[in-house]
Amino acid sequence: MKTTILLAFVIAVVFSWMGPGINVPAPLPPGVGSEIMTVDNQAGYVESRTYGLVREVTAYNVGVRRQTSDTPCIGATGENLCRLVARGLKVCAANFVDPETILNIEGYGECVVLDRMNRRFAHRVDIAMKKNEVDRALEFGIQRRHVEVANQRR
Repeated sequence: MKTTILLAFVIAVVFSWMGPGINVPAPLPPGVGSEIMTVDNQAGYVESRTYGLVREVTAYNVGVRRQTSDTPCIGATGENLCRLVARGLKVCAANFVDPETILNIEGYGECVVLDRMNRRFAHRVDIAMKKNEVDRALEFGIQRRHVEVANQRR
């Protein structure tokens, strides 16, 4: 009896801590999200009408070894991310799409996936920031934002 009451109390505390409800996406109805893709032959991109999901979005600083690797400016695709970010290109890291995919992040805009993350962050997006913007990346923290595939390389 005491165990049941204690268990009910713990469940009540957990649910009250989580807020007004659990945010679980509903399954899509049949046919939704399975639209035909169109091809832009000029750029070689496939326009995907993929519906997005709310994902964890974080930020990191290219060029900072302790946040990246022994070659802190070189992304997983071999590109010099320090140069690209300095030129104003919005770059991000993600493992759930192919490299060179363009993601649209709510409140941020489009970024091109040119880097990868540790396997444990399989569903997260990491926005690349300049080396001297460490405070800005820390301030960004971990946010939950709607992320969708804008288009992807064939």
